[in-house]
Amino acid sequence: MNKALDEFFVYPKELVDEESKRVIQLVRQWADREIISKRQEYRENYEKLFIEKRKSLNLTIGLQRLTLPVEHGGFGWNNLANAPGIVSTFTEIGRADAAIGVVSAVTHTIFAAICMLPHPDKTLCDTLASRYCAEELKTPSIILPGTGQVGQETPLFLGRSILAKVESNGEDYVVNGKNLRPINSGAVADLFCVVCADKSGKPCIALVPGDDKNIVRGKTLLETGLNANANADVSFNSVKIPQSYLITREGVVEEIYTWLNLLLSGVSVGAGMNFFEMVGDWAETRTIKGGTMMKENPLCASVLADVADEIFTARLLLYNLAHIISKPDDWGNSGSQRVYTFSQVIGSQVQQKVMRAINRGLELMGSAGYSKEWHVEKHWRDVKTIQSYLCGVGAEAPVKMDTARFFFDCKEI
Repeated sequence: MNKALDEFFVYPKELVDEESKRVIQLVRQWADREIISKRQEYRENYEKLFIEKRKSLNLTIGLQRLTLPVEHGGFGWNNLANAPGIVSTFTEIGRADAAIGVVSAVTHTIFAAICMLPHPDKTLCDTLASRYCAEELKTPSIILPGTGQVGQETPLFLGRSILAKVESNGEDYVVNGKNLRPINSGAVADLFCVVCADKSGKPCIALVPGDDKNIVRGKTLLETGLNANANADVSFNSVKIPQSYLITREGVVEEIYTWLNLLLSGVSVGAGMNFFEMVGDWAETRTIKGGTMMKENPLCASVLADVADEIFTARLLLYNLAHIISKPDDWGNSGSQRVYTFSQVIGSQVQQKVMRAINRGLELMGSAGYSKEWHVEKHWRDVKTIQSYLCGVGAEAPVKMDTARFFFDCKEI
């Protein structure tokens, strides 16, 4: 490509401060040098290099500490005003590998609920800092509400079944839940952030260390994408956690969804932008009958235009959400019903747009798009998996109910 991606896919640069731009550039260099320029080698040794590149990003560059407060050894990006810079960083990670992006997004979603101003939890910040500022790679996981089970009544979070429960056990709490499906890394996670229901059925968040002997992990799942994340169903059999590991603050579950929508949308937009680079390079070398460049054919050009349109508007929507989150005085905090709903609407649209862009490009590329040598099909599988957890089949209906509830003041759904 003759132009930088930021010249194609514009965004409001004034939202990102100079310090953030330096970190973003560092992550962009990591993506280009460590993965994008070595696609075939990365693909052939994926399981090994996945860990190595995660270490270089999170430990060498230090991105594992990005949203931890400065006083706890972090970068200090624990202010809502940092949202545009944070999501810009995740776009660069998504360009390289969406699977690395998903684990990082989960990490900083959990940190956002614990460390983000104006309500940081000092005790939990201390706990996280001791884990995530050490020279050891950590893998957290999130378990969200989802579909229910036939014949079983469950507490609900906005129409979604909460399958995990937490109850007081004197000074501590006990977490129970059977065959829970994390959005990532269930087979290897060393910390679970679990949406639970308390004794009264109220949603809350429990942090469950992954080394507890009463955690049972199922077989590693064969998923469409994000395979390196090694997901598996998890059961908690009376797992004890200290009182400080339970977060009951009003709106905390909404915060988890808001930040997941922002950061995972950033990952998918990044994957879409790298797909744009790939299909652009591919189109430069393809001719049709008579020696005419394929991209100069009006029908082919129309398909390429669809690819650019979808990614262009997805990125604009992404920064719109980042701007909303960064301005709590204007729109409300990240756990408010307004911002939560905006994140659901925008997150759903971003995932759909990136998928449409890749699907259109695959139609044009044919066998080159489906071939592993081009890496295009991995982007498709990874983004499709992200979409399925956030707003795919089965999850789309609750998102629509969120929208109707807010915009039309629906009371009974």
